[in-house]
Amino acid sequence: MKRPRSPGSQRARPAAKTSRKRNARKGQSRERVASSVSPALASTPPSLKNHKAESDPASRGNAGRSLGGKPPRATYRLQFQKDFTFDDAAAIVPYLADLGISHVYASPIHKARPGSLHGYDVVDHAIINPELGGETGLRRFSDVLRKNGLGLILDIVPNHVGIGAENQWWQSVLEWGELSVHANAFDIDWERLGANHKLVVPFLGNRYGVALENGELALFYDPDKGSFSVSHFEQRFPLCPPSYPIILDRALAALEEIAPPPEILAISEKLRLMGEESVAERRSGFPADAELLKQELARAVSASKPLAQAIERAVALINGTVGVPESFGTLHRLLEAQSYRLAHWRVAASDINYRRFFDINDLAGLRMEEDEVFDRVHETVHGLIREGIVDGLRIDHVDGLADPESYLRRLQDAAGPLFIVVEKILEPGEDLKPWPIAGTTGYDVLNLIDGVLTDKAAGSVMEGIYRRFTGVDGSYYSLLRQAKSDVLEQGFASELEVLVSDLKRIADADRKTRDYTTVALREALREIIARFPVYRSYIGEESLSREDRSLIESTIASAQRHSALPDRSVHEFIASALLERWEAQSPGAPDVELVRRFRRRFQQLTGPVMAKGLEDTLFYRYVPLLSRNEVGGDPGQFGVKPAEFHAANAKRSREWPYSMIASATHDTKRGEDARARISALCQLPDEWAEALRLWRKIAPPHLVSVEGSEAPDANDQMLILQSLLGAWPLELLNGRRDGRALASLASRMEAYLLKALREAKSKSSWVNPDEAYEAAATRLLQRLLEPRGRFLQEFAPFARRIATLGMLTGLSRTVLKCTLPGVPDVYQGTEFWDYSLVDPDNRRPVDYKARERALQRREPAARLFENWADGRIKQHVLASILRDRAGAAALYAEGDYRPIEAAGRRKRHVLAFQRSLGKDALVVIVSRLLGELLGADELPSSRIFADLSLRLPEGRWRNVLTGEELRVEGDEYPVGELFATLPAAVLRSKSRRG
Repeated sequence: MKRPRSPGSQRARPAAKTSRKRNARKGQSRERVASSVSPALASTPPSLKNHKAESDPASRGNAGRSLGGKPPRATYRLQFQKDFTFDDAAAIVPYLADLGISHVYASPIHKARPGSLHGYDVVDHAIINPELGGETGLRRFSDVLRKNGLGLILDIVPNHVGIGAENQWWQSVLEWGELSVHANAFDIDWERLGANHKLVVPFLGNRYGVALENGELALFYDPDKGSFSVSHFEQRFPLCPPSYPIILDRALAALEEIAPPPEILAISEKLRLMGEESVAERRSGFPADAELLKQELARAVSASKPLAQAIERAVALINGTVGVPESFGTLHRLLEAQSYRLAHWRVAASDINYRRFFDINDLAGLRMEEDEVFDRVHETVHGLIREGIVDGLRIDHVDGLADPESYLRRLQDAAGPLFIVVEKILEPGEDLKPWPIAGTTGYDVLNLIDGVLTDKAAGSVMEGIYRRFTGVDGSYYSLLRQAKSDVLEQGFASELEVLVSDLKRIADADRKTRDYTTVALREALREIIARFPVYRSYIGEESLSREDRSLIESTIASAQRHSALPDRSVHEFIASALLERWEAQSPGAPDVELVRRFRRRFQQLTGPVMAKGLEDTLFYRYVPLLSRNEVGGDPGQFGVKPAEFHAANAKRSREWPYSMIASATHDTKRGEDARARISALCQLPDEWAEALRLWRKIAPPHLVSVEGSEAPDANDQMLILQSLLGAWPLELLNGRRDGRALASLASRMEAYLLKALREAKSKSSWVNPDEAYEAAATRLLQRLLEPRGRFLQEFAPFARRIATLGMLTGLSRTVLKCTLPGVPDVYQGTEFWDYSLVDPDNRRPVDYKARERALQRREPAARLFENWADGRIKQHVLASILRDRAGAAALYAEGDYRPIEAAGRRKRHVLAFQRSLGKDALVVIVSRLLGELLGADELPSSRIFADLSLRLPEGRWRNVLTGEELRVEGDEYPVGELFATLPAAVLRSKSRRG
């Protein structure tokens, strides 16, 4: 999930809370989706095991089958927001059914901030978002889905919530601090050094004192609620009722000749006494008592016009006068009396004391490890599951949770057995934990498919081209460590200090370790986190797997080996803390809860640092081939060998057959077909190098000097060129200078370029934008896209060549996505070509009318292929396989996987495999890396595959993509015949012999 930046809503992440109280109090009542009806979900398929049987970690390989209900055949992701509601979605359900989709895969639908374009800033898990149509609209949508035979997979956000005036839990915590009934819901470290049991709230656009004296903080009285709050533009910060007497005293003084109403005096006195009370048992009831007093205050003020006017005058007086600093003293005193400390948004990097989603200040972490919090957050969604409205769940940012496995087991216990997938980024070589889920959301397979369709042999050549053009030095992994160190120090310094503080307390418990200084501990932690090779470890309170032990030990050993610290034994101490290498009763053994808190915070920090350092920094700094810079990808590894591809899929078919397969999501860095185009560069390295030499001649007049250096620099020029190739509109491929298409491309690219420059944090950043450098980069882009400029004239032929190869790669990817082990997912609109850029460009409205018309036309595949630019051939391939899948769901889902090797001189240009289940079989053949075989503007024909053959099982087969039937009788079948219409084939057995 990504969001635009603004002062006070910066991206970021963790702090953490140590208390584990379980309050029995109930939260505020809200309209809830009824949960009394509980028709059972569809019966569990015989091949799927109940999740409870997977409690033994040794049962890896069965976890992927731990799901209930009818698993999806194919999902279609819809991004709901105020301009695309449940009713809008209902209108396209018949089209999705015709496309072959079994389940709509919905973005979060709980109540989010007003106007949210993504839904990940949920403010109330109990309410279905009114902007989408509310509960009533959801039920209408559900009815349409069921009538058309479709189900619903729901994306939920348990890790965090949007905070602000719309979130009543957060407002309660601001108002009452640790006394709030919702205080245990948030990961707040009230005891952090310097916090003084106050919540640090970094939402001010200026430093606190400046904002105060500029009149940017304004006291406000709500006559309906009898409450006072302070506003800062759209933000609202409630005042704690025990501080009301400061205001009421001034209001009573403003009554002048009128006697103070006795009821107001009584209210003020009761509130004053609350502020003086120190007995915890009495204080616990203050929030409820104060609500009654606020109601009394509202009635008294509404009944007395003089009193209302007096409060108005008191509020105006307290709000001060700009230019008279001393006039803000009372307002400052009021704010100092609260359970929070207002601060400039930049303070978040070092002083924040609540866990965030990454480094976004206005997304606060929730404590799913607390029973009551879990129950409150999931009550509505559990009701939807019991009613049969929701058939499965996607868990957002599972790595943010304190204990993902315990959370998922509890979720299955409460609502399962249930189809669940998790948003989990797996690094190359990392296995998904044996959790009670169906698998991941599919980034792992996205990169596997992209990798095998990238020429691994061209890796060193492409790297050389890049480094000669840009002058970039240093290995990829050294650049990654630097990027992670940068974000750790700039965006997560606060979280790092929390870890250092916990670690120092652990060290001080033992006389043999107390000499470790905070400086040494901080540096060692920075080194370890920078070298952490995956997003996080999963060490629980009672469990430690061999994999996690090895991960911690090897990472710390590497950090220790390369450390600049004079005493490297500090790394061994940190390993002991993470792995809990102490005898509980031994002298110097630290407090167990403190050690576990440190470990939990460490595990919740490594993931955000990896995500921000890799995905949101290095992906924009290191750009030899931008298509590799994708979520879940490793730019340090160039391509995937066919043997590696087949091995990974065979393993997937055994262990995670119902894991999702994505090719584009709301979070991918660019559209799937834009990636395919950019990947095609490695098929034409010489032509790419020549294009860059030509660029060297075109660019200089459009570059400027910023602080004595060329702007934009060569690295950013490389990023611009590749991004243009990926996003180049189809309307411009024929050399036409379409002004409207150029203007649209320029607008989209400028927004992308600004985001890319700031994410890279090399020349500019969100925190410290370099407007001169950004203007230089934008100027270059504008000059390149001038309708009569030289660049368009020179660029068009190469863009057209790359676009054709990208199209061929895109078709192969579509076939693979729909036939590999797993559940294919289609991101909204991507059944046509997808040349989008990073969000929000990939969330533009989709023209479903055009897609419906195209699907209804049913033209021959050969004609669609000849006219590939309109996107209908991609839709045809997708729909053909998904429809066939509907009639052979078990074969596609659970069939085994066996590679088929082609014979012939050009065998590297073909990838083939067989899926089998009982007597049913599927053979899939796709082309790859055709650049060296095709001339400019040439489409592949059977001629270029003439020397290739495949050994296929004998029998009658039907080509799912063309409808053609064929009989296999000999050992070898010519690939040229299979590719006579399209450079891909999906053969389903009609009958088999032997």
